[in-house]
Amino acid sequence: MKTIIKISLVLFTSLSMSCSGWLDVEPKTEVKSDIMFESESGFKDAIVGCYILMSNSSMYGRELTTGFLDVIAQQYSIDQNGGDYYRIKNFEYDKAETIINNIWSQAYTTIANLNNILENIENKENVLHPTHYNIIKGEALGLRAFLHFELLRMFGWGDVENHPENQKKACIPYVKSYNKEITKQNTGEEVLQYIHKDLEEASVLLEKYDPWSTAKRDESYILPNDDKFYTNRMTRFNYWALQATLARVYMWEGNREKALSIVQNFINNRSQIKNLDWIKDQTINNEAEIERDLTFSTEHIFRLDVHKLYDGLRDLIDPEYNKPNPNYKLLYHTSEYAQELFEIGNQVGNSDYRYTQLYTKTTSKYGIRKFHDMEKYKYPNMMPLIRMSEMYYMGAECLNQQGKTKDAVGLLNTVRRNRGIAEDKMISEGITSKDLTKEIEKEWKKEFLGEGQMFYFYKRLGYTKFPNSSQLINEKVYVLPLPEDEINVGGREPNSSTDEKK
Repeated sequence: MKTIIKISLVLFTSLSMSCSGWLDVEPKTEVKSDIMFESESGFKDAIVGCYILMSNSSMYGRELTTGFLDVIAQQYSIDQNGGDYYRIKNFEYDKAETIINNIWSQAYTTIANLNNILENIENKENVLHPTHYNIIKGEALGLRAFLHFELLRMFGWGDVENHPENQKKACIPYVKSYNKEITKQNTGEEVLQYIHKDLEEASVLLEKYDPWSTAKRDESYILPNDDKFYTNRMTRFNYWALQATLARVYMWEGNREKALSIVQNFINNRSQIKNLDWIKDQTINNEAEIERDLTFSTEHIFRLDVHKLYDGLRDLIDPEYNKPNPNYKLLYHTSEYAQELFEIGNQVGNSDYRYTQLYTKTTSKYGIRKFHDMEKYKYPNMMPLIRMSEMYYMGAECLNQQGKTKDAVGLLNTVRRNRGIAEDKMISEGITSKDLTKEIEKEWKKEFLGEGQMFYFYKRLGYTKFPNSSQLINEKVYVLPLPEDEINVGGREPNSSTDEKK
């Protein structure tokens, strides 16, 4: 495909080590790839470099989390003189052309580098310790599936359960090789098949070797970790990140039975997963501001550590950015909306950590505080991509759909209880299935603000209206327009509503 034909040389400082070089597709520097993959450290640098690419502002450092995706999901109010984001909020995608093209390009650049790792690792088993071989290969395969699924959820068709016919349409390329050849788009159905295949292969590798897996170990198992490469597994695509991604895929396909099985397995094993636990009241409500864990980091199944994350988001989340002038770029909640969302009138949210700690409150505009930073802050630069709470929300939706409302309420209340909500404000077990569906949606909006998840939620379920928007939501909104070069060379016919040439 045209967008990944050329990848320029990039130098990285990794999350846990120094990466001295990176990958370059141009023939004059292909030897660098050969040299890099002559050692274990080269493979380690290469996989860490992929996470750094994902941390770019075009991806999870901004646009796929707090920025573009949450803006089009109507997660914020934006002032009329707030620039392109104000127009993007009204689905004027022509104003987002650069953002969308950069998302596409950066994602496929990362996929290209993952493919380079996968192609080289097959010939280097003699270079790598078996644990390194299996974990690095498993991460690369899992990440390849994860990124293609993200692209599918943006550029493909949603509401698969009710409109399976759309999965026959050309969608995105599933790129599995590292070369300059153009890859034409696969259908949505084909992309999902490839995702399942990659996740299945990765699962076998990671279940046996990943230190975060709870599977029983063979006596010969060794984890070489003198360089701390496998410390903080939540910062890389671990076994449970893979399982959560697979649950997301099943939910997307409407296969709630299989999704629920994964969720239940996770919940049954959660206490055995090292360093994964609910946020503690004394941590989020610590008297010392630098000790407050605003992203609930102990609950992250998969996150990125984004260099200078707050600096990259400050214009969007800090009401005092550009002081003494107004911050017109601010993405905010009005005080009225925040109080409605967190049910302050009914005293539900008075002690909810997400209301009491995760807003920067001014008289009329509440900024998103969860990604703030400060001098000597203990928990900086963390962007969660998969949270523990999402597993409980998916489980609640599946159980509710099966008519097991009481069990669904139990999962939802588990999260609410661990958000500081008072016991007498828990959801009643006698709630109707219809009303519980509304409560699940409400919890998603509270939990994932600034994390880019609501667009996927609405698209998966085929919402025809978004909260806070009067506009009819259809393919024109849900199916993001492909880059023009991709339409020209990739094989997908222009969608009448999203891919028309200008």
